Amino acid sequence: LLTHPRAAQGFNADFAAMRWADTCVLLLPCGRSAHLELGWMAGAGKRTVICTHDGEEPELMALLADHIVIDGMELLRVLA
Repeated sequence: LLTHPRAAQGFNADFAAMRWADTCVLLLPCGRSAHLELGWMAGAGKRTVICTHDGEEPELMALLADHIVIDGMELLRVLA
């Protein structure tokens, strides 16, 4: 299904948005592709933030992100 024209159209739209954006916020829980998107954004030198829940065990590779926050208020402070 990934070779279907609709899949290609969706991928191109998402990737164009990633190239345009200067920041990526990964809001957990999320889908698997969101982790790939944050990884690409981090590799491209763009600002990255992971928004998790207080007390949730962090993933080791979350250290790639510029910031890890645990609530909406902290997220807003980081984005300001």
